[in-house]
Amino acid sequence: MPADKKPNSRTAMQPDDASRILVTAIEVGDIETIVALYEPDAILFSKSGRAMQGAEAIRQDNLGLIALKPTFTIDFITATVSADGQLATNRMKADLAWTDKEGKEKRGSVDTLEVLRRQADGSWRYVIDDPYGSMRANLERR
Repeated sequence: MPADKKPNSRTAMQPDDASRILVTAIEVGDIETIVALYEPDAILFSKSGRAMQGAEAIRQDNLGLIALKPTFTIDFITATVSADGQLATNRMKADLAWTDKEGKEKRGSVDTLEVLRRQADGSWRYVIDDPYGSMRANLERR
C-alpha cells in the first residue's frame, strides 16, 4: 500500500471496520487515526501481556509498530454484537511481514480479541485490544 494513502475513514461505523481501519493506518503510518479508534482510557495489551492504558501509551506502542513498516494480510475478521447493541467483540486473524534492521524479512501473525463500545454518534471504538488474545495461552507457556 502506498505510504501516502490515508485510510478512507477514521470512523468505524461497524465493529469490524475498526480492525480494517487500524491495519490500514498502521501500514501507512497514520498514528492519529490509530489513536482515534480507541476510547480515551482504553487498554491495549503488548505481546508480553503488559496492559497499557490511555491514549499516550497506545500512541507510543503503535509508533513502534509503525516503525517496522509492516504489511498485513487479513485472513478473517469476525464481529459479534451484544443483544443491546452497545458492545462488540472482534476476532481478527492476520499475518504480517516487515524487514528488520539487518534487512532480513520477518513474519508474524496476530489473532486478536478486541472489545468495542458503540459511541453516541453510532461509531465504534476500542475499549480493550489484545492483538494476541486468541494466542495468549500459548504465548504464556513459552
